[in-house]
Amino acid sequence: MALLFSAREIVEAAVEKEKKRKGFYSKVSELSTNEDMKGLFQFLTKEEEKHVAAFSQIRDKLPVETHPVEYDDDMQAYMDSVIDDRLYSDMDSKGFVQKAIHAKDVFRLAIGFEKDAILYFMEFLPYLTESDRKSVSELIEQEKGHIRKLAEMEKRIAPV
Repeated sequence: MALLFSAREIVEAAVEKEKKRKGFYSKVSELSTNEDMKGLFQFLTKEEEKHVAAFSQIRDKLPVETHPVEYDDDMQAYMDSVIDDRLYSDMDSKGFVQKAIHAKDVFRLAIGFEKDAILYFMEFLPYLTESDRKSVSELIEQEKGHIRKLAEMEKRIAPV
């Protein structure tokens, strides 16, 4: 059985993922005792807030009832894995964040969340208008920049 997605549903999922990343970054910033790390995660929180606004604007321009995209079984399995929100289930809880900071996993997790965003955004680019594609491509470049900043900070704070 094939699964149907509308472009609006796909963009709404992007909004929700951005909100979750924002919550995670905000909690890391709040709980971090390292001032450099706190500053980086405050910056990332603001960036994700901008992304929530950008995707909300894209979503709001899409009609509520759009022609859904039908995926065959292989594509359905792939899209299910891309949309899988288990990674995001408790990522902004205080306990989860404290454990990540203590275990020095916070950078690995944050880089993983950014990579997830890039993959997700790239997968729904074909379903957007040309101008929205340009906007999302710019957001992808910003996410790449976030990965670079996270990797640089990780090297400074938690050298291997």
